[in-house]
Amino acid sequence: MKKILTWTVLPVTSILLAVFLYFHFFEGWMYFHLNQLMRNYSFMDYITITITAALVYLAAVQIMSLELNLKLLVISYLIYFGCLFFLLFAKDSHTRGLSFDTFGFIKPFVEGNLRVITVGNVVAFIPIGFLMWKLKGYQALVLALGLITGVESMQYYFAVGYFDTGDIFLNVCGIMIGYLVLRLAILIINRKQKHVSS
Repeated sequence: MKKILTWTVLPVTSILLAVFLYFHFFEGWMYFHLNQLMRNYSFMDYITITITAALVYLAAVQIMSLELNLKLLVISYLIYFGCLFFLLFAKDSHTRGLSFDTFGFIKPFVEGNLRVITVGNVVAFIPIGFLMWKLKGYQALVLALGLITGVESMQYYFAVGYFDTGDIFLNVCGIMIGYLVLRLAILIINRKQKHVSS
């Protein structure tokens, strides 16, 4: 039964979810960050939907089996980091600037503007937090700050965006959410296992 679901229902469901996510979230985010690219290459939406469907499918397969498959996990993260690198450095903007208005996103968000962009800047970095689960909280925070500050610095250096402390704050929040969610999940699983064994 699992094999039938894996090869029939799951791919279709993954594609439908990917289409939903694209038109409700990713499209606006991509047109904001990669405007020139999206306008010049009409097939970018199909590529985005395909990649999203693949990631959803790979995650769903592992969730259904209730165990992590190292090969699938590595493939998932290679796709994820490839997409992230593309989104961060493929902007054909040739703009460079500095923004230290760390909480400037709050007012537009409350007013209903740039919500997809703001949420996207958090959600896109959650998977990185999963990789830090063995670290202590302060170590994960310091590493997240260093990593994102490095990314923002590179965007500024290569003239593909602003060094924005608001982005640093949101991206680090995303990483730490991923870190805390996985640590909490591990804690719950360990407690259940102790309870069962006792």
